[in-house]
Amino acid sequence: MRGEKVNILAIDTSSPSGSMALLSGSDLISEWTYGEVPTHSEWLLKALDAFLVSVNHTIKDVGLFAVGTGPGSFTGLRIGVTTVKGLAWTLNKKTVGVSTLRALAYNLRYSKMYVCPVLDARKGEVYAALYSSDDDGFKAVIEEQVMAPEALVDAIGRLNLDAPVVFLGGGLNVYSGFFTQRIKEARLAPKPLWHIRASNIALLALEGAGSEVEPIALNPAYLRKSEVELKAKGSDSK
Repeated sequence: MRGEKVNILAIDTSSPSGSMALLSGSDLISEWTYGEVPTHSEWLLKALDAFLVSVNHTIKDVGLFAVGTGPGSFTGLRIGVTTVKGLAWTLNKKTVGVSTLRALAYNLRYSKMYVCPVLDARKGEVYAALYSSDDDGFKAVIEEQVMAPEALVDAIGRLNLDAPVVFLGGGLNVYSGFFTQRIKEARLAPKPLWHIRASNIALLALEGAGSEVEPIALNPAYLRKSEVELKAKGSDSK
């Protein structure tokens, strides 16, 4: 898929922000990124129609669909994945699911610092990972997981890093002070970089960070069970 001039439509609905982008190969045609949307169920399809009109394209011009599959908001992820599955199924096109944490970290993929994307997982936890960029590419130093902020600080501390860590993501709305107080030389990226960009999702799909699959095989990556699943498990154990 690398280098082909296929039109890639990418969306992200994993957090309170929202983003959609259309690329022709690796060339960006257009991208809309919103700092916060009302609800993804109300926003997504209306915005997508207007977005395609604005670039003089129709949904039939799309050759590949990419979507952020998580981690993130359970409801947001379901809406994004279900929308992409429906569109791709109708047009008989393939889909690619991309990690939202990797896509977020990609905002700073050329940084000489370690990049730590953080999303609020609620319940006193965060979704997080740690990435570095070198001659071998952009790679995970700490794989994405859900953990307490204290556990993330401990994991970073054990690495004896040779450069500062720069944090970005919506989780900083809650935990920015926690990280800057406990991690030496911790940096915070500018707030406009805290949002997941759909263009990054498309680029990661193009670069092979995800694998093309039939729409039926596309699923969210929650990293932990939903409230409904946990309640059902609790009921089964009684």
